Amino acid sequence: METQESTLTLALMTEPARVRICRALLEAGEAGLPATDLAQLARLSLGRAGHVFSELVQADVLALSIQERRVCYVLKARRAVIEALGYIDASGLAD
Repeated sequence: METQESTLTLALMTEPARVRICRALLEAGEAGLPATDLAQLARLSLGRAGHVFSELVQADVLALSIQERRVCYVLKARRAVIEALGYIDASGLAD
């Protein structure tokens, strides 16, 4: 965890919902997932999830895309997220 991107990603992932979102997007690959699906996976209302998505987009962790008239998100900082999740898992911080 040496880069600014890794540090920022780790800081953002201190909330379990963010961890669930990033894990889901990591598994989804390049296609990403619709916002409604991510909100459900994160166990958040769509309104609260929108706030979390906005934070992650501003931090350059997620990218927004429109697919078939649906708002979707794609993981942008894949390497930093993998590193952060590894650290979180190894330290027992995961929910």
